[in-house]
Amino acid sequence: MNMRKGWKLLSTAALVTVLAITGCSQSAAPTQPAGGGTSGQTSTETGGQANVAAKLKLNLKTEPPSLDPPKGFDSTSNEVLNATMEGLVRLDKDHKPQAAMAEKWAVSEDGKTYTFTLRDSKWSNGEPVTAQDFEFAFKRIVDPNNAFPSAFLAYYIDGAEAYNKGTGNADGVKVKAVDEKTFEVKLKAPTGYFLHILTQPTFFPVNKKVVESNPKWAEGAASIVTNGPFKMEDWVHDQSVKLAKNEGYWDRDSIKYAGIEFVMVNDENTQFQMYKTGQLDMIQTVPNDMKKQLIDSGEAKVETEASIYYYRMNTKMPPFTNDNIRKAFALAIDRKTLIDNVVQGKQTPAMAHVPLGFPEPDGADFRTKGGDFFQDNDVEQAKALLKKGMEEEGWTTLPPITMTYNTSDAHKAIAQVLQEMYKKNLGVDVKLENKEWKVFLAEQRARSLQFSRSTIPADYGDPVNYLELFVTDHPGNRVNYSNKEYDALVEKIRNTADETERFKLMHDAEKIFMDDMPLVPIYFGTKVFMEQPNIKGIVRHPVGTIDYKWVEVGNK
Repeated sequence: MNMRKGWKLLSTAALVTVLAITGCSQSAAPTQPAGGGTSGQTSTETGGQANVAAKLKLNLKTEPPSLDPPKGFDSTSNEVLNATMEGLVRLDKDHKPQAAMAEKWAVSEDGKTYTFTLRDSKWSNGEPVTAQDFEFAFKRIVDPNNAFPSAFLAYYIDGAEAYNKGTGNADGVKVKAVDEKTFEVKLKAPTGYFLHILTQPTFFPVNKKVVESNPKWAEGAASIVTNGPFKMEDWVHDQSVKLAKNEGYWDRDSIKYAGIEFVMVNDENTQFQMYKTGQLDMIQTVPNDMKKQLIDSGEAKVETEASIYYYRMNTKMPPFTNDNIRKAFALAIDRKTLIDNVVQGKQTPAMAHVPLGFPEPDGADFRTKGGDFFQDNDVEQAKALLKKGMEEEGWTTLPPITMTYNTSDAHKAIAQVLQEMYKKNLGVDVKLENKEWKVFLAEQRARSLQFSRSTIPADYGDPVNYLELFVTDHPGNRVNYSNKEYDALVEKIRNTADETERFKLMHDAEKIFMDDMPLVPIYFGTKVFMEQPNIKGIVRHPVGTIDYKWVEVGNK
């Protein structure tokens, strides 16, 4: 690509270093309460020579809500999407964005214009992947008629937010196919982590011809067209997904096995037995009652990630309309006891919103620098806050409270302990209910749940990812939280180029948020997993979706 004066060409080696940990607003895997991330290590053991004819056998646990990239904004969908699709850049084994569909790119001197040069690659139907596909896909993300839950991720692009909110149009979204192989993106402001954002499945291309000709293109194996390492071979809804190596993929020589077979078994004990009998090559959670034993023996491995497990309090549903009552519910639980005796994955108690693992400009950790906003298990203060809040509202008894979690033995165990703690520490009776993942997610996104659980890993490696989720009417908000001062501060953060000042503003924003306390932080996550000894090369990113591209399946 010819470079104009004042532009710099970025090779993979010259990329800005990506943060070592994550922070994500996608909804995390439905049965993964005990964490949600990793130190990003790859498996190192192998049982022998790689078997190129082998299939990797995995468990999704549940049906992916959608395999349309910007619609399937949850970790179950993203796991399949990351194996079957690919964007302009892809996280490498060291967790940095590397050239993928784009073989190179240039960034303007003001940091606001990216020009990507696409490599030769084909869709699974044999058609070439073009810059027109990317332009179509990026504008489609923010088309207000689609109401995609991940549209906010594209707001860094000039004109994207206006179009999504109905005050602009598609032509105003500053993305353009200059020609078949050149794709230009203009940002509202310099965004140092923009390449990392582009690794998120939301920004995967879609085949323009296929999508325009078939609105249901992403609903079945026969109609899905992909451009990643694997292509869809079979999809039996609520049962299985089968993927085969995509011979049209530009980097097909790096794929050392024949494909992936996902099952959907949403029972921890059954999953564990399938692993022990060799029916599964890797499991991403283990039964709670065996977790400590498996970790201590070394059979199960633990890796950290920047994620948070918490309960959302809907600020428009009594009693959580009162900030003092919300604070009482946050202070009244014993996180350390919960982690040590129930969750058992070496998690860190959370007394803040933004997780550990985001480096400050001076190298300090954002969470360490920001500290805690309250004490764990501060029962006396919780009681005082509850009393004060009830007096403010004129209540002698609290309105009924229902805690909702998606179906999972692990989520159930946590909810039951929280229920006991609220009864013991606050004298409050809390009802529990569980819902199947897809239903749960839809109701939570519709803001119709009163008190509901979430695991949030990061979409990209910057603390603002967590802060932007709770701007008024943001699709990630889900609890009707609204504070004009907070909104203005987050907007200022997103338009501040000076990193030292930007990080200071992020601490200020988190303080406002925690003073209002629309959630009950519980712990910062880890992932407890097991792999067969003949499996090598699964990449677990601290920020980003698990990657099976570089797997080798050895002979047993």
